[in-house]
Amino acid sequence: MAKYASVRVEGNSMVPTYNDGDWLMARWADYSLAHNHLRKLLHRLRLLSTIAVADVVVIEREEQPGIYYVKRIADVREPECELPMIYVLSDNPEGTDSRTWGWLPIHYVKARVEFRVKKVKPTSP
Repeated sequence: MAKYASVRVEGNSMVPTYNDGDWLMARWADYSLAHNHLRKLLHRLRLLSTIAVADVVVIEREEQPGIYYVKRIADVREPECELPMIYVLSDNPEGTDSRTWGWLPIHYVKARVEFRVKKVKPTSP
């Protein structure tokens, strides 16, 4: 069963979309890929726990339990014999993401960001 919880952005990896200190509402659930037309439609209507390219998600890597990252899905791969994989990117090209980590198994996705609850003004350098 899905639940909703707020997530606070820490760092600048998702700038300009999200800034350090922004609060996001995320839907926590076990996710699958939206790969056929019906699932894609239900995904757009937010009726299924699916993810697709361009979604912003919260991931937790097994190598760093308890540390969550907000990233955008750039690509998905669904091999016939293996687990579905995702390739995530930061909106800020200087952020750490799949360019460093490589492809990630779909079970690393813990939540899908639904919307921003509170926007924090970006700090100037």
